[in-house]
Amino acid sequence: MKNLINSDHNLIDYSGSLITSGFIDTHVHYPQTQMIGAYGEHLLEWLNNYTFPTEVKFKDKEHARDVANMKMSLNSVFRWMILFLLLILLTNEVKSQNQIWFTPNLASVDMLDLFNQPEQWDSARSKIDVFKFYTVQVGTGGWGCVGHPAYNCGDNHLDNFVNVQAFSKLGQWGIDIAAESFFAGPIMSYDPIECSTSEYIFNLTLDGSINVIQNVQSNGGIVRYLAMDEPIRQWYSEFYYIYTGQTDPRPCLVDSLGSLADHVAAYIQQMKIWYPSVSIGHIELYPEVGADQLKEWVIALEARGVSLSFLHVDVHGPRVDHYISLGINIDVAADLAELKSFLNAHDIEFGVIFFDTYYDSQYWEPDEYNDSTYYAGTMNWVNFVHDANLKPDHSIFQSWVFPYYTTGIGPNEIPINLPEDDPAIYSHTRLINEAVSILVGVDTEPSSDPPMNGVLHQNYPNPFNPKTNIEFQLNKVSNIDLSLYNLLGEKVMTIFKGKKMLDFIVLALE
Repeated sequence: MKNLINSDHNLIDYSGSLITSGFIDTHVHYPQTQMIGAYGEHLLEWLNNYTFPTEVKFKDKEHARDVANMKMSLNSVFRWMILFLLLILLTNEVKSQNQIWFTPNLASVDMLDLFNQPEQWDSARSKIDVFKFYTVQVGTGGWGCVGHPAYNCGDNHLDNFVNVQAFSKLGQWGIDIAAESFFAGPIMSYDPIECSTSEYIFNLTLDGSINVIQNVQSNGGIVRYLAMDEPIRQWYSEFYYIYTGQTDPRPCLVDSLGSLADHVAAYIQQMKIWYPSVSIGHIELYPEVGADQLKEWVIALEARGVSLSFLHVDVHGPRVDHYISLGINIDVAADLAELKSFLNAHDIEFGVIFFDTYYDSQYWEPDEYNDSTYYAGTMNWVNFVHDANLKPDHSIFQSWVFPYYTTGIGPNEIPINLPEDDPAIYSHTRLINEAVSILVGVDTEPSSDPPMNGVLHQNYPNPFNPKTNIEFQLNKVSNIDLSLYNLLGEKVMTIFKGKKMLDFIVLALE
């Protein structure tokens, strides 16, 4: 090529460099102005759900004329830009470190009422960051509850969630959606069926995850989190024997942690290719799988090029007592504190599942089980975590007591979810309110920062058009002044000024 250039031309060698455009074409598509700031999705879903429907409206001349006559002053645009930046800055400064997850019982008798009667759990709902469904609840075909009567969901299946607009309402409330599954797709059975090889497990898990994500997204929601349930305890023969006492392993059990890590890493890598915005984590039983084994597991995954987004430990007092009675020495507080420190050092968020069951050897005791005992047992575990100053990154309030252990196959009333404010009813939402008031305030270390009487949360939707919601939480009755300032320190507007009671407040700003 050099020989073809005339000698009177200068030749500049840019080898080893990256050549990019020096001009960025900032522009706006006029027919899309009304959907700028629409809720973010993957490109094709964003185009199909927001862009194309907005543009096709312009075939109506009256609509086109109305949009053409709209005016937005530069001052208004500047105001919204400053608000957006201000909320990002403030939220980053005061963001809560404890994310609250909620998973009602699989067959909860009043789960649909959470969406039909949201006023009955306003306070608890405002505290919740993530709502987690079981795979069988939102799966279809072989993944749904209908195909697995032993795990009957009652009325809590996809068709009914769609009818009550559960997924879209969670988005409107600013609550993210998570899905939980065994590392074999859905909850199927503890019996050695539907199981042949570890490769089969891998493919089954991918199919189940895709099924759930597509079902939620096609019905107004977005799955933000996937939680693999007990891949070590379920599929690693060493821990399966410890838990079940079975001597005849299922044919799909793996014989080494490394072999299992190969399959889990492959699953995570493939899912991140298809759904890069979904955070993938892991639930594991403790003390069946100890802190040292969990650390070994994290290192094994990282050696294969993947990392968990979160790890939730499934543990509670009665089961720990059972193991101690067998002569197994367990220091729960020390183990979990060490595990949390290790996980955080590896940029993995540490979570604790709060629940209760009565445990006797391998079995639950339904005759002694009711809402009151569930509430008391769970609060005992909450207080233990508080007193141990564990400070979990995620607090997960989840009931997985199977219906046939309590009320028989079908709807399960333990625990009931609503209402949150009746002292005579030991509901799941009432439990969340009490537990969060204990857990969020855990901080025994002295701080040089000025005391904070409230928290400003991320606005939603964000980006937004034409309005957004601003949430803040007060720790005591306070006189507040919530105002918007521009970058010059000039007040643009007062959003709210006056006295607010202790609680969670949501203000809509247009």
